[in-house]
Amino acid sequence: MSIEKSPEIVRIMEAQEMRGEQIVNHIRFAFALLSAATLMHVWTINTPAANQIFAILTGGYLAYSLVLYAFFRLRPGVYAGWLKYVSIFVDLALLTLTALGNARNHSGIIEYFTSYLATVYVLWNLMSGFRYSLAACLYSAGLSALFNSVVLAVTVGSGAIPISPVSVYGENAINIADQCQQILFIALPGVVAGIIARMSRNLVVRAEVESMARLRLEREKQELGRYLSKDLVDFVLSDPRRLKLGGTRRHVSVMFTDIRNFTPLTESVEPEAVVSFLNEYFTEMVEIVFRYGGTLDKYIGDGLMAVFGAPLSVEDAPKRAVIAAIEMVRALERMNQRKLLGCGEIQMGVGIATGTVISGNIGSLQRMEYTCIGDTVNTAARLEQFNKELGSKIIICQTTYATLDDCVPAQPTGALSIRGKSRQVHPYIVDHMELSPARLSELRRELLSRARPMESMPPRAPAALRGKE
Repeated sequence: MSIEKSPEIVRIMEAQEMRGEQIVNHIRFAFALLSAATLMHVWTINTPAANQIFAILTGGYLAYSLVLYAFFRLRPGVYAGWLKYVSIFVDLALLTLTALGNARNHSGIIEYFTSYLATVYVLWNLMSGFRYSLAACLYSAGLSALFNSVVLAVTVGSGAIPISPVSVYGENAINIADQCQQILFIALPGVVAGIIARMSRNLVVRAEVESMARLRLEREKQELGRYLSKDLVDFVLSDPRRLKLGGTRRHVSVMFTDIRNFTPLTESVEPEAVVSFLNEYFTEMVEIVFRYGGTLDKYIGDGLMAVFGAPLSVEDAPKRAVIAAIEMVRALERMNQRKLLGCGEIQMGVGIATGTVISGNIGSLQRMEYTCIGDTVNTAARLEQFNKELGSKIIICQTTYATLDDCVPAQPTGALSIRGKSRQVHPYIVDHMELSPARLSELRRELLSRARPMESMPPRAPAALRGKE
């Protein structure tokens, strides 16, 4: 389907066409009033027979204008594609019938060929362009040429006026070649109006297409904004090829968070207060994830899953995940000071694992969701659960710790067994209290001052560390 045939564009152009028809009707009404004023001025000069015809024609313009005003009021927003052709026919037919009045006036039919009527024909032909229709403009041009040709043929055939073999001016005669040339130049403005109308239509279509594209972009931004930070959204949408959906291997750091014993803590709290707290809690947590270039994968009850390094790779993804976790724990401590729920101190646990995942659209044909799957995801979820047993708040895998370069204090837990894994893991506990505020600020400045997410995948972890999870 071409762009111009899309339902949205068709609807817009139909509305533009009807607005143009209304503009023409305003001009038609003004022309009728002007004609009435002119007729009153020359009423005593013209012959009674001529005045009778001129009055009928002026009344016809006025009546047709009022009929259309009623139509537009009674049927607002209705598209009538046939109306432009009817209007053009009525306007040009009434104007052509002026020849009858001129034939019955003092000077005879010569008035039709020497008066201002040719200019009025040009005006009606030009106004056909308001309909944004090349067909309507060509129809107007052809109809004006046909009507004037009929008048000329009847005049010549009836001998109502002498025919001069040469050009004449100021005499009671016409030259056929001159009149044919006049008919041609009366019709040509309709062709010009058609070209302009076509160009205008294309401009309107282009403007609407760009407007629709902007709306789609805003919707995409809002949709991506659920998962990515604003800077990352702008980066992705500046070149959509950067985001390759459908399943891509990525080396990432996966984070799982959970609130400890949240359900029992909130049993005595009103549901509205719980929802308000969770909204504020998630707003704070997600903002921190986005700040460090992470992606919100999903909410899981009172917890969340975030990924650092997908859909686009980021420099120092493990370090970003760990610093983000420390800031999240401290943010919850600040929230606890405000006693939002009044049910005791809220604690959270964070598990972080680094490794290779498959990121892409996963789900059914009816509903798909962008997420990451793989052993690294499962490991991060299991590490988060170890916080309950170890009384800790942040646990990271050995691969994550190996990339920190001792910038964050951490203590090994020893070998732990994860259900479903044949080999034990050797994670580390990060104590957020051991990292001084000054050092945390320094690390924050270091990470946030670096470039935006990269399109290329960073180097994988050293071979000596891969597979130890």
